[in-house]
Amino acid sequence: MTSPALDLVIDARPRGPRGLLAAEVVLGRSLLARLIDQALDVAGPGRTVAVHAWGSECEALEALLIDAAPGRVALRSEPPSAEAAVLRTDRLYDSRRLRRAVRRGERPETAEIWRLDRPESLATAEQELTRRLTYQPLGRYWAFPIAERLAAALQHTRVRPNAVTLAAASLMLSGTAIVACGGLGWISRTATALAFASALVLDTADGRLARLQGTCSAFGQWLDQVLDELADLALHGAIAWAMFQSGAPAYWLVLGILYASGKYMFLVQSLTGAEMEKAAGEARPRVGSTSRIRGVVAAMGHADLRWHLWIVLALVGRLDLALAAYAVYFPLRALAGIARKGAAHA
Repeated sequence: MTSPALDLVIDARPRGPRGLLAAEVVLGRSLLARLIDQALDVAGPGRTVAVHAWGSECEALEALLIDAAPGRVALRSEPPSAEAAVLRTDRLYDSRRLRRAVRRGERPETAEIWRLDRPESLATAEQELTRRLTYQPLGRYWAFPIAERLAAALQHTRVRPNAVTLAAASLMLSGTAIVACGGLGWISRTATALAFASALVLDTADGRLARLQGTCSAFGQWLDQVLDELADLALHGAIAWAMFQSGAPAYWLVLGILYASGKYMFLVQSLTGAEMEKAAGEARPRVGSTSRIRGVVAAMGHADLRWHLWIVLALVGRLDLALAAYAVYFPLRALAGIARKGAAHA
């Protein structure tokens, strides 16, 4: 039975290293403005959302409420009541899950996606929101719900996100070892696909668990990225080796080398030139058709789409297609990125 919906209010009292977190700007908007939009959307037409703050801070917050919906936001100089559903300005929330939680009478904490009560968390909040906008175009339909439940089950245990990250990498490397052996039939193909699918769930769950436990860290993010790249390179190296061992021409080894070097150059030119390309993009508006083409090309390299491709191709025994395609894709994208940056700043 569904519980009655809770009154939704915003607690704007939390402070960060630079003062009120409500005034911190993420993706061009203050955290308070973002929470107000979410709260009004969940509350529905005609409902008022209260923003609670200390009396001495109300004047500073009034400036942030200028663009709020007239008559629908009330500033109150008192703590929120214990019965209310409280959105905190030191948290980021998923709008869809927040709407579902409040209407079911559940606490908003179940919709948290990021905690801002640590300086390093605040510094990466914009990156996290950007990631959420493009996160798992396919995995969100099956891997994310499973990962959510797994993270919730592990929240109050001694299992930490880094352990989940290591488990995901172990599954990927186990599947890679099976691929390297080659020619073991449908049992090995099924085992490989299951290992990759399970690794995707765990790779999704580690970040969710970190947010639930409040253990997000720069090291955890670094470990996740390093192990993802290790598994990626190991898998494509294993595919090249398996093809060569099966009697295929030696150019498969060359494709493996092309993939590794192309992926390396792609990462280097992307990471070291991110700000440079962003500035160039702002200075030069994109034509509609060009923007769509670039979007399609970028989507081909999306980690979630590639991971699903590995699962499917592992199941049908054609992982060689992934190596053949991406041994061309990443070198070309790296060269295109280098040429684009060079032309923009020549």
